[in-house]
Amino acid sequence: MAKLDIDFVLIDESVVMNGFRCLMAGAKLQSFQKNPVMLCMHSRAESGAFEAATTDVILPIGKWYDIRVIDDKLLAKPDFDDADEFAKRIEGKVLGGYMKGASIWIEPIAVSDDASLQLAGQPGPTITKWGILEASIVDIPNCRNSLAIKNSAGKKIVLSGNEADPEIVDYLKTFIKNTTMDRKLLCANVGLPETATDAQISEKLAALKSGAENLTQLSAQNKTLADEVVRLKKEATEKTITDLVDSAIGSKKILAGDRDKFLRLAAADFDTVKELIDGMKPYNSIEAQLGAGKSTADQLELDELLKLSATDMYMTGKLARLKELDMEQFKLKYKEALGVPYVEA
Repeated sequence: MAKLDIDFVLIDESVVMNGFRCLMAGAKLQSFQKNPVMLCMHSRAESGAFEAATTDVILPIGKWYDIRVIDDKLLAKPDFDDADEFAKRIEGKVLGGYMKGASIWIEPIAVSDDASLQLAGQPGPTITKWGILEASIVDIPNCRNSLAIKNSAGKKIVLSGNEADPEIVDYLKTFIKNTTMDRKLLCANVGLPETATDAQISEKLAALKSGAENLTQLSAQNKTLADEVVRLKKEATEKTITDLVDSAIGSKKILAGDRDKFLRLAAADFDTVKELIDGMKPYNSIEAQLGAGKSTADQLELDELLKLSATDMYMTGKLARLKELDMEQFKLKYKEALGVPYVEA
């Protein structure tokens, strides 16, 4: 095998003889790199490209290596099959400088007629995405810059000077026609005129994507705020219910033992329970009525005792005195302190 340290320009971004050009950014090289076939003049069995002088001509004469894009050029180096006499003859012509041209068999994937992508004097469209079936050593390349450089360190389009097919540009335009309606629909949906360039469409799509992301973020923030409002409203409602019931207990309209029951009722129908409590009169036990004539001193003492919690009264032994002053209040405090109702012996 003879690996030559010579770079061939397989193609660049200039306008080829057939009037179109290819963008290096759209080169899809993976398949070609896996099978980098090198032919002579694109001749292969049943290809119909050229009439081979002998059967040897249609066989691969080697393969390409070090395939890469640098700036606006697709470069590769030839590796000739030295076991093939015909390949050795072509290798000799390359080394002698008699054959300097290279050409690729290109497979279009996406084509654009965007004027911003065209060079001055470019009559045809621009191929924005493309693949390669094979690359050949040729005498006259279609791409004028596809020449060897010494280096010390569906329907296919053959880019060869011998291929002057007038239908090629028309064929490429079919790719554009196939996407015209999609493009018009896209422009209409994003609010652009049909004449919008690819760059304008890309910019608009990027702006819409950014706007959608911002909208998603705002939606998440709104949900968080809505959840917080629900939580605060729930807490406020619970406090309103608790205040209503505790106020009723404090004013002796309901018994402390009925607190949980009234909390549940108010949670189910607050307005009705509030109306019911507002219409109640403070509870006045028989004992309280009988003791209504108690002395001012006893009343003052009772008022002071009631300022204490049930636990404090129990711990200080003042429940017994409360029993003497007000039996009903004693029963309430007894149950609150000990957790069980008072039962007279």
